[in-house]
Amino acid sequence: MKSIPSGIRELPPIVRFLGIVLLLQLVLWTLVPTVLYTVLPLDSLEAVAWGSGFSLGNAKHPPLTGWLAGLAVAAAGHADWPIYLLSQLCVTGGILCIYLLAREFLGREESALAALSQEFIFYYNVTTPEFNVNMPTMLLWPMAALFLVRACRRDLLRDWILLGVSAGLCFLCKYYSILLFAAFGVYLLTSKERRRLFLHAGPWIAAASGALVILPHVMWAMTGGLAMMRAYVEQRMSITEDISWFRRHILDVLIILANSAGVFAIPLAAILLSKREIPRIPAPAESGHREALLFSATMTGVPLLVLTVLGLCGNAIHVMWLVSLFFPAGILLTSLFPKEWTNGQKKVFGCLVSLFFLSALIGVTVAGMVHSTQRKNFPAKRIAAEISEMYRRETGKPLEIMIGDAWASGLFRQYAPGHPHGCILNNACEVERLGPLLRERGGLAVSDDLNDINESVKLFGTPDARRDAIEVEFSSLLGKKRRKTLHIAFLSGSAAK
Repeated sequence: MKSIPSGIRELPPIVRFLGIVLLLQLVLWTLVPTVLYTVLPLDSLEAVAWGSGFSLGNAKHPPLTGWLAGLAVAAAGHADWPIYLLSQLCVTGGILCIYLLAREFLGREESALAALSQEFIFYYNVTTPEFNVNMPTMLLWPMAALFLVRACRRDLLRDWILLGVSAGLCFLCKYYSILLFAAFGVYLLTSKERRRLFLHAGPWIAAASGALVILPHVMWAMTGGLAMMRAYVEQRMSITEDISWFRRHILDVLIILANSAGVFAIPLAAILLSKREIPRIPAPAESGHREALLFSATMTGVPLLVLTVLGLCGNAIHVMWLVSLFFPAGILLTSLFPKEWTNGQKKVFGCLVSLFFLSALIGVTVAGMVHSTQRKNFPAKRIAAEISEMYRRETGKPLEIMIGDAWASGLFRQYAPGHPHGCILNNACEVERLGPLLRERGGLAVSDDLNDINESVKLFGTPDARRDAIEVEFSSLLGKKRRKTLHIAFLSGSAAK
């Protein structure tokens, strides 16, 4: 046990500082939303609803996010803090993988600086309390990239298998991960030594390992799931007819590129303030920095190029798709400053990291205290309990299943007594999975949109189904009071059409 503290003491100060920052991020960014918010964010509630049945897929995203959320809430009795902790484990684990990835090219201190640079990207702090499909990719993308580099350099069976497994998990989290695989392919093809690897068994073992990981989901998709996903994919990738040509082909691309430039601008400014020198392309003699620059530029540039081409062709592209894209940002920027960092420069950079970290944390805390929003301040436990009791009095039995939008479905799954199944009305896979239970036992429709209630009654109720509405008042600690109306309908079950 004595060797552990001495080992830590032997680490360079900037590496120890990285460990402290990651520990603080894990604790504080879990604690703040747990204390401030009375309800999980929308995407987190949706993931909780997906995870209720641990199905192999749904109409919106692959199943991994739902599985993780379902396991987290089940393990902790449907408390909120495990979801916030899960997000921070993804973020801090991702930054640790970035450090290990940088170590494949750079020394310990520069690798720590590269990893710390991620703290200047708001995807790694401000947006992290909301666990959604992007959070696991923040861990899995740099993990897969790490195993790719190790496999290419060592050509060990273990690394190729780990590459395949991590890539398969990336795909099970978000189909968008195919852009990362495109970057992997380009990287493998940009060197004669790496191209020769295709003559070895390693890349094919990686492909087989990844295929085994995604096989159950692929079988689900080929036996009916694909048809249900098609409508959602077409909706996300299409643009309405009344959109102008400029908006269809140019504006969204400019927004994506401007957002990307903004993401790089803040950590670049911090490095410039610390180093006080101009970035440059590493010379051939600086092989580690040069290889780091090539790799990180490929990992970011290829997906960004694909998104640009998609947008120019008239397809809808979304800023949120960029969340996972910038894991190589710190490595890329650090490699542009190959000259050794002085102790003074590292101290300045550490101070800037600390200042930005605290500013983001304080900003989110203040906003959570003064800004009232349904997604953070809704009295979820009380309202879910009241509506569940209304259902029990009306039907004489406990609520087992409800149907509504993603927010309401997740809310009841997380907070209602007994944690009933939450069926998401606009998710065809969820309706197919839980529809038979609704028809057999009856249930409750809940939504703030009357159209959802009408559709639920049409599918699972009778024309004379009892309806009601509840006015809910909510506010943050120091914010204005707001109101929201929830519409409900009691579905008859066996009497339904």
